[in-house]
Amino acid sequence: MGEFHDISANGGVMRGYYALPQAPNGGGIVLGSSIWGINSDLRAVADGYAALGYAVVAPNLFWRKTSVDGTDYDYSKFDSVVTFADTGSDADSIDDMRRARTELIRRADCTRTAAIGWCYGGRIACLEAVTTTYDLCVGMYPTYIDKHLDMATRIVRPIMLHLAGEEKYTSFEDSIPRIVATFKDDPLVRSYVYSGAAHGFDFAPPHPHSDHAAARLCDLRVALALDRVLVRGETL
Repeated sequence: MGEFHDISANGGVMRGYYALPQAPNGGGIVLGSSIWGINSDLRAVADGYAALGYAVVAPNLFWRKTSVDGTDYDYSKFDSVVTFADTGSDADSIDDMRRARTELIRRADCTRTAAIGWCYGGRIACLEAVTTTYDLCVGMYPTYIDKHLDMATRIVRPIMLHLAGEEKYTSFEDSIPRIVATFKDDPLVRSYVYSGAAHGFDFAPPHPHSDHAAARLCDLRVALALDRVLVRGETL
């Protein structure tokens, strides 16, 4: 089980959930949360990666909006939590994750790091692929990433896009095939479309869109990529 610790942020202090491994493999992971924040599901993901040897931190990207670290999947609260992302700043969240990464490296002496995110946090993780901050960027159903397709000409780090075939949080109707087509010739990009899966397929039950088969396939692909890039120092 991990622990919460304070992290110095721009304009204040945010909380972060740290899960440190008993047998470190040298890799570090910064988790970018969905609108649900650092809930029990995300903490379990962090603990799971730590069990594989990775040092992990999940910063509270919404600390400027709420003192609550996370909310478990209760759709009666959806309209409340979605405002955190709708009124948030990508630039602030990018900075928050970078500060969490710096503190993780200080605590765990990581040699390579990855940014992994879901929903809102997925977009933040993906946007970092145009910088050299992380060695690997992974986005699960990154919301409205189709607004940033111009990044395709500027990618400098390996990036994985795990896209819901039935994604609803897009800017245009043919968003998913257009995203895949935009990145298809870049050797640094891997795009995966999970047919029939909806936004949230990689969340645990009781999330209504949890999809066991799609989630397990997604998790396996991410685990293999983490081992390849962070542990072995290879590319995708």
